[in-house]
Amino acid sequence: MIAGAQGWRLAARIARIKEYSELGFVICNDTRQLVEYRQAALMRVTGEKQARLVAHSGLNDVDRNTPYALWLAEVSAEIIPRCRKLAEGARLLPLSAVMLSEPLQAAWNEWLPEYVWVFPLTGPQGELLSLLFLGRDDPWPGTLTPDSAEFALLQLCGLYGYATWALTARPSALKRLWQRSGGKRLLWVLLALIAIFCIPVREYTLVPAEIVSLESEVIASPEQGVIQRMVTMPNATVKKGDVLAVLDDTTLRNRLAVATAELATSDTTLHQATQKAIEDQQAKSELAMAEGRWREKQVEVASLQRELDKLTIRAPRNGVFVYSDPDDWAGRPVQTGERIGLLADPDKPGVRAWAPASESTNLKQGAPMTVFLKVAPLSPLSATLDYAGYQTVEAPNGVASYVLRGSLQGDTAEARIGLQGTARVSGDWKALGYLLLRRPLATLRAWVGW
Repeated sequence: MIAGAQGWRLAARIARIKEYSELGFVICNDTRQLVEYRQAALMRVTGEKQARLVAHSGLNDVDRNTPYALWLAEVSAEIIPRCRKLAEGARLLPLSAVMLSEPLQAAWNEWLPEYVWVFPLTGPQGELLSLLFLGRDDPWPGTLTPDSAEFALLQLCGLYGYATWALTARPSALKRLWQRSGGKRLLWVLLALIAIFCIPVREYTLVPAEIVSLESEVIASPEQGVIQRMVTMPNATVKKGDVLAVLDDTTLRNRLAVATAELATSDTTLHQATQKAIEDQQAKSELAMAEGRWREKQVEVASLQRELDKLTIRAPRNGVFVYSDPDDWAGRPVQTGERIGLLADPDKPGVRAWAPASESTNLKQGAPMTVFLKVAPLSPLSATLDYAGYQTVEAPNGVASYVLRGSLQGDTAEARIGLQGTARVSGDWKALGYLLLRRPLATLRAWVGW
């Protein structure tokens, strides 16, 4: 039993400690409430003959690489075997310089006072956990009586050892559960988890998708110019020859008007030259020149008329004209061949999706797809993957993705071109554990490089 009020207060404080660093500080500093000493050092045993400094009197933190700490580690390595051989009731080693090797004896006076006691702190099974060095200039008592402070300290060191074990060497909760249940219950739980992880599950990837036409034609600008207006509304059904868009024709119409006027002038000049050639044989040469200019103006007017007709963009066949907002195109300059829209066949719908590069689990031709449209989430559409792009592109959501194309199967009445939703691309059958750990393993490989 720990004697004295100081000992009881110290024991109560030890019982409330939750951190090992706080325990070391209390052991090295508050033990002075029982006995006087000049310095205290707590060495934690880390091996058969290894120990390191974890706490010291008068210090909040310690440096294990100082000469003093390294010297104490060597001293501890030499006395650890002796401390393990101490009798159960004699957990105390009076240490002196002569008990050490000659290199350590030479530095004794530099690092420790003359009189040092070493208390082995042990766990419930007698395992050595730490060494407590207490040194002072006055001799320690030769015998310990039950009412002495040193005897109370010897008893308190047993509590120190138990607290060290509880904070550092106490079995984990899993190990204690295993011990209490005999391991059988935990074994059954582990087997059940393994069985669950082995359940075959079909891997899949959810990707953004939209309904497109499998047969479509690009509508491009035939000439360089400015879009005057979009005649056909987006996603409208058109027939062959319907006007889709009109480019600004102000410049060409002015040029055509000038060329038409010049053609009329050339026609008058040709008529006059013809009349003169009848009366004057010398005027026949002027007739040929007038006829040449007239033919030139005819060709120029016809050419301008053809260019003017090109400014009216018409549908080459029946279909659905797909493009963005008409207000985005009005007054917009375009180059020759620049894409304006897409003329799609509504009778041959398909699906276009974007699979993120990190989620491309199955991009093989023929992979089954299920499309969930936003307007009809409870009526999924079946599809088959036709092909996947080899290079990544930027998807509408800004993610680097592979472009997927698929053909719809079955009833496609609700598959209107332009509708958006989510496509599920199904892959091979995999174990549930693999699917759950696939991303963590991929991240781990990126970090460690194996």
